[in-house]
Amino acid sequence: MKTGVLIHGCNLNAENWRYVAWGNAPDQMGRVPQGLLAAWEFQADAIVMGTGASKKKYTFPDSPRTGEQLVEADYTFEFLKTHLDDLLRFDQFSRTFSGSSAPDWESCKRWFVERIHLDTASSNTVTELQEAGQLFVERHIERVVLVSSPTHLIRVVRDATDIFQGDDRFAPFRDHLLAMPSATSYEGSSAGDVVVVEPPHRPDRHVVPTHRRIARMMQLQQLAPATLVNFIGELDELLQRYEDLKQKEPQIEARVSAN
Repeated sequence: MKTGVLIHGCNLNAENWRYVAWGNAPDQMGRVPQGLLAAWEFQADAIVMGTGASKKKYTFPDSPRTGEQLVEADYTFEFLKTHLDDLLRFDQFSRTFSGSSAPDWESCKRWFVERIHLDTASSNTVTELQEAGQLFVERHIERVVLVSSPTHLIRVVRDATDIFQGDDRFAPFRDHLLAMPSATSYEGSSAGDVVVVEPPHRPDRHVVPTHRRIARMMQLQQLAPATLVNFIGELDELLQRYEDLKQKEPQIEARVSAN
């Protein structure tokens, strides 16, 4: 089965970009090492790096492009090319590519680089999936592996499912969609910080479409900063009022039951 791997980009101006994208050896693999290892394990035919959503001056040495302003995909790929040997510092790479029976590392490095395609056109997760999906169609890919941080991957899977199932172009691989989290999340956060709001579906719980209100609230992040701060302050007051009510309700129920 022909496999494509999409390594989702990370905004170059995000706090501790290097940790999120690359990780810390020996056991905290970032998005890029995790994606490359997945590509090797599945013997992928294509590896896509995205996106063009952010731009930054490349400052790492040993590259002819040092000093240039590069978009995410270019920046990440350039970093990889000058740090390929550092992959062996990760335990999982060391176990796979070291020892007398291991494949030739120089050949493996070429194998990785030759399969990488750079998406410099997309500007967000949705367009990143669309761009990668189109390339996978052109390459006759039958299985897709999505690689990102635990704090991002849940949304990636949601968007990928929506996009691939909604367009017949992506039919060859939409039933073979896999997700693989890296070991690194956004600075100061973990998978447990992600909030998932599902549509109501259980008969023993409320049927109020809370998820729609949450979706509307998330759109307000586009407000001007000062306005957004005011909104959050008002929302905190409203939440506190109902949190206080929630604490009283069990006591009311207990008194009713006693009577």
